[in-house]
Amino acid sequence: MSKLIVGTMIVLFSFFYKAAGAQTIKMTVAQAGVNPGTSLYFIAQKENLFAKHGLEVKIVDTTTPAAVQAMLGGSISLTLGAGPAFVTATLEGAPPFVVVSSWVNVFPYAVVARKEIAKIQDLKGKTGQVGATFGSAPDVALRFGLSKMGLDPEKDVKLTQMPRPDWANVIAQIEKGDVQFSVLPPPYDRMGQKKGFHTLFSLPDLGIHWQQNGEWVLKSYVASNREAVLRFVRALADAMQVYFNQKEKTITYLTEFLGSNREDTEYAYQIFAKWADRNPRPKADSIKNTLLAISGTTPKATTADPASFIDTSIVDQLLKEGYFK
Repeated sequence: MSKLIVGTMIVLFSFFYKAAGAQTIKMTVAQAGVNPGTSLYFIAQKENLFAKHGLEVKIVDTTTPAAVQAMLGGSISLTLGAGPAFVTATLEGAPPFVVVSSWVNVFPYAVVARKEIAKIQDLKGKTGQVGATFGSAPDVALRFGLSKMGLDPEKDVKLTQMPRPDWANVIAQIEKGDVQFSVLPPPYDRMGQKKGFHTLFSLPDLGIHWQQNGEWVLKSYVASNREAVLRFVRALADAMQVYFNQKEKTITYLTEFLGSNREDTEYAYQIFAKWADRNPRPKADSIKNTLLAISGTTPKATTADPASFIDTSIVDQLLKEGYFK
């Protein structure tokens, strides 16, 4: 075989190899909750950032418990959410889940109450709406907050749940008196204030580390689909740049995403810009509190290693590429 033919074959092989590597990857991802902390997927869609990074992404609005089952069944690739459902499933024997990035690592909620409730102690004997299902992030946030403020969420109050986050419905329930208090993320806490609700305390002010808005995947999925995960987090990195550096454009997107007016949206934008991390490298301290939160119902959580639920390799690689700086 002549050197010319060999050379031509090498060039062609290289061309087809690169073309294959550049092929669009399809992903179905889940999103739990609607607040500025869950807006990066929406911003990425609006800015065509998934396509920029060679992805075709379908976003499914769901809850984290439902997402766990869908990921185990293979219909969902990756989920935006908080840790309890993924950590619990892993400790109960499911294939292990890991968080690969997380840009909001506080409980992004305020605890609000009807206007006649002036202080925390007035919540005793009252009924609260957790804002989602028991075991979800809002539920855990409310229980953590009440405990931190001196109330026993199991004995001092009665808590009720709802199938999925619907903050306008939560506000309506408080206004009607069906419940007397709840947690609300921005801008819904501000909407509640307009109706006379009292903000009793803001959870981020309590200094609790908590993995709230981040990307959870099966450990096996990262191993076999690393390129897809890398591309996805690159798109999110670009969406974060839009969020932090293009305020007016982001507020326009958030107004549509949240269904709120300009004033409320700007308030929510500013709050989350203060709470969110510009480097989404997952932190063990946040997972420690996840394990603490589920230890009452999942005994294995008391001895589990927080680091086993974290994969920092994706963000670390992107840092080397110049992202998150």
